[in-house]
Amino acid sequence: MHRLTAPWRGGRAGFRLTLLTVGVECTHTTAPIPHVDGVPVDLDTALAPAPDAVLVHGAAAIPAIPAVPVAAGRDRVLPALCLGSFVATLTFVAPAPLFPDMAADLGVGVPLLGQFVTGMMLLSAPLALVTGPLADRYGHRRLILVGLVAASACLFTLGFAPVFAVLLVACLFGALADATVPGLSLAVAGTHFPGAAGRRAIGWTIGSLASAGIIGVPIVAAISQAFGWRAAFLGAGVLAIGVRVLAGRWLPDDAKRGDGSFRLGDIADAYRPLLHDRAMLRLYGASVLRAICWLGLLTYFGAFLDDELGLGVGQVGLVYMLGGSGYLLGSLLAGGPLGRVPPRLLIAVANIAMAASMGLAFSMVFGTAGTVALFPLVGLTGAVGWVGLAALLTAETPAGSGATMTLSGALFNMGAAGGAAIGGLLLALGGYAALALGLPLFAVAAAALVWRR
Repeated sequence: MHRLTAPWRGGRAGFRLTLLTVGVECTHTTAPIPHVDGVPVDLDTALAPAPDAVLVHGAAAIPAIPAVPVAAGRDRVLPALCLGSFVATLTFVAPAPLFPDMAADLGVGVPLLGQFVTGMMLLSAPLALVTGPLADRYGHRRLILVGLVAASACLFTLGFAPVFAVLLVACLFGALADATVPGLSLAVAGTHFPGAAGRRAIGWTIGSLASAGIIGVPIVAAISQAFGWRAAFLGAGVLAIGVRVLAGRWLPDDAKRGDGSFRLGDIADAYRPLLHDRAMLRLYGASVLRAICWLGLLTYFGAFLDDELGLGVGQVGLVYMLGGSGYLLGSLLAGGPLGRVPPRLLIAVANIAMAASMGLAFSMVFGTAGTVALFPLVGLTGAVGWVGLAALLTAETPAGSGATMTLSGALFNMGAAGGAAIGGLLLALGGYAALALGLPLFAVAAAALVWRR
């Protein structure tokens, strides 16, 4: 029997641990500085005086024990979340620029094709209410992968659709993708990564949603112009399959969380803690109010640039790309340099800044150049608020993170539909001046709800 005595870093009092092996007795003792046979050992990297072996009295060398990083595997989880969110967002942002060509081939009008996106948003809301509790019971990874398969099915159906009626099937697939991937990706980002890394992961995930419009839409449009709109959708479908494969390898395999069959009553049970928590209700109310303000802006700002400032279609597209770039930057700032700011303060300040910049943009106080310059600021402050709100929801939820974030997504879609309707009403009653005054009020009200605990 041989003995190895190694002081073990751990405290002044310490403890003594003896391990018996074949022909070797290993004893570890706590002490301020670790040594083996008088040689210092860095226990943060390995139990060894050298990278290759630990010397033992009278016995053969024992191979060193390499360190296992705390964040092992996490370096691939975030890319999987970002790529999945990018692909899922493509299903409802990519079709819009291709509508004219699709209308000519399918023999329908552009307004009718526009209802494709509306239908996806409306269908995804009730689907999200089911997929969230399912993910909390059976694992987020499984539902995200289902959503990515649905995204690829949606894009392939769009590419092969011979008539308009087939787009209804694509609409169902797209709704399922929207009901699973974005919300559950945020849930994983907020819970899989500890502390400030969680908000940073949420920021990158939300930024990937914006990048679908900034990067994905121009690429899809370029492919459509060169090879036709069907080729553009089919290419996006191939991309979705590739992302599905990578996500299957990179996402953590969260085990089944519940036993027994899933019943309809389980859906109500999953949301009951959320609906009985006043703080969470205020956060959800803020989410709806922000969605009304945000989608009211996006719906009518293009018409404002055309009607009031005289910008052409190409120029309007460039302005929206600048706004999307601001949104992407804001999401990264919220998860990085602004990560130490308390979430409630961050959301409240971002909402007030979004309200002010939005009101100034619609008022034309600074002319055309000033209005165009303000739009990226609106996008930046809007993204900062969304990242902070998502981080707060995942941190303070009394329920499962899947149900929490999919409910948030469903309420966002409802607020988005309300934003388009309320914005149209304001425009009809008082023109763009009414939008400049009315929409920011929803952002201010959202700030007040978040600030109150």
